Amino acid sequence: MNGRIPTSVLRAAAKQARVAMTRKYSSPQGLGAIGIAAFLVAIIWFFRDADFMDAVGAAAYLFAGFLALTVISGAMLTIASEIQLERESGTLLRAKAIPHGITGHLLAKLMSVPVELAIAVVPMLIGIALITPEALPSGAGRWVVLVATMLLGTASMLPWGAVLGSIFRTMIGMSVAMLVIYGVTAVSGFFFPVTMLPGWAQSLVQLTPIYWVGLGLRGAMLPESAAAVEIGGVWRSELTVLVLVGWAVLGLVLATVFLRRMARRQSGSTVAAARERVMARGY
Repeated sequence: MNGRIPTSVLRAAAKQARVAMTRKYSSPQGLGAIGIAAFLVAIIWFFRDADFMDAVGAAAYLFAGFLALTVISGAMLTIASEIQLERESGTLLRAKAIPHGITGHLLAKLMSVPVELAIAVVPMLIGIALITPEALPSGAGRWVVLVATMLLGTASMLPWGAVLGSIFRTMIGMSVAMLVIYGVTAVSGFFFPVTMLPGWAQSLVQLTPIYWVGLGLRGAMLPESAAAVEIGGVWRSELTVLVLVGWAVLGLVLATVFLRRMARRQSGSTVAAARERVMARGY
């Protein structure tokens, strides 16, 4: 084994990603993404004339927070829940029976995530451009930085979604994990300046990649003056890049370990046991 992925596997993964996205976005579940975007834009419109600590407009700040939340949800939580469900439904077991099946299945998910994030973000961008265009980045350079930061944030979150999906074996366990992650998100500066928290809480949130995803997107979108409400009064762009790259590398290493262990443990008996548990308990 030379560690290279055959071209046929890449083609199959691309086809699988295309079919999965076509099914998803031609269903009410996929179309609901537009409704969510409209709801978030309405919230931003409500705060269009407000400011945070007289230093940054609330509309622009909240928009950056919603973009960061989209990255967290799409790149980590969606992948985690899909892997957990597919393990119980037998999808991963069927993929395991095919040469490079697990690899191709996961590659399909990695290919689809950036497209799905774009589908979630574009309606928000259109809405913001119509109601409060000053909340959008100014200049082509800032747009390039924004896109690059979103891709880096996605890369840092994706492997952790795979880790979560491999660790939690039941939907109730996954639901608890998601609640914890949303709780961390709520206090990581997405919707209000993190400097409003006590010093010990500020130190704790900086230990998570979630905080740095939000900081990176705020730094890409907001003016320099908005850094006044951040820790240290600066954006810390270089440190943000290093931290997110570090989390991405660590996540890739752990995801490889956990996914291989999960694949080894997949069998017909484990899938049958999961189905019996769901029928008996409902989860």
